[in-house]
Amino acid sequence: MAGDAVTRQPGDREVAPGPLALVQAFVNSVNVEFGPDEFVTAEGLARWMERAGHPTDPSGITGADHRRAVELREALRALMREHNGGEYDPRARATIARIAEGCPLVFGFDTSGRPGLRPGREGVPGLLGRILGIVVEASVEGTWQRLKSCHDHRCTWAFYDRARNRSGRWCSMAVCGVRSKMHSYRQGLRTAPAAR
Repeated sequence: MAGDAVTRQPGDREVAPGPLALVQAFVNSVNVEFGPDEFVTAEGLARWMERAGHPTDPSGITGADHRRAVELREALRALMREHNGGEYDPRARATIARIAEGCPLVFGFDTSGRPGLRPGREGVPGLLGRILGIVVEASVEGTWQRLKSCHDHRCTWAFYDRARNRSGRWCSMAVCGVRSKMHSYRQGLRTAPAAR
């Protein structure tokens, strides 16, 4: 993906490899803790799509398109929470399945002649189809499960866990990891029995 949306990551982490970087950037189109949300308007979504190499006219983005983009983003974030020890989320899966019905994928070849799944439509449905196709391919390759949502519930930034044992929990150990450990420490102090 072009642009700086995928180059700056917390904790100097590298972005997800290959096309999975687009999925990571899509989910990270909102900074949950501090803002902004790039998808707050159809124009913002169109600007993001332009940077992602999927240009579309903002006037062609319907309210339903806009809503589906936000819904897919949050459903994918929920699945990434599962990759980081979160609870199984059937509603996220149902949302993705519903959205996928309007975003067909077709067999095709990329510019190098490699076969794969390609969007069968243009505009927002094409972008969403492209993202879902990448998730399918990454699942087969075993890389999808490494794309996680930060374990800190205030953050939830999507990061790619490159640890050999897939033990990464936070997008940045220096920020979210320390903050989470301090929270656990304070909780421990509150629940510890008083010394006699």
